[in-house]
Amino acid sequence: MRLGIVESGHEPREAAVLELVRSASGREPVDVLKTLHYRPEIFGRPFSDALDLAMRGESDWSAAERELFAAYVSSLNQCPF
Repeated sequence: MRLGIVESGHEPREAAVLELVRSASGREPVDVLKTLHYRPEIFGRPFSDALDLAMRGESDWSAAERELFAAYVSSLNQCPF
């Protein structure tokens, strides 16, 4: 499911960051970047911190194994991430 608000509902500061990405890369920012900048108080730093802990925190699995698991699940979901 895609939320249209993530395409164009950013606050001015976050919209400016995404515009800089567009200008610098010559392409549309990837969806995950748009989501992280949509509600940064939820999806920005808190989500990034939780993801970092899951992927790099203490575990019986190496960071590489966790990346492989994530890539496999993403492929099953037909997601490029």
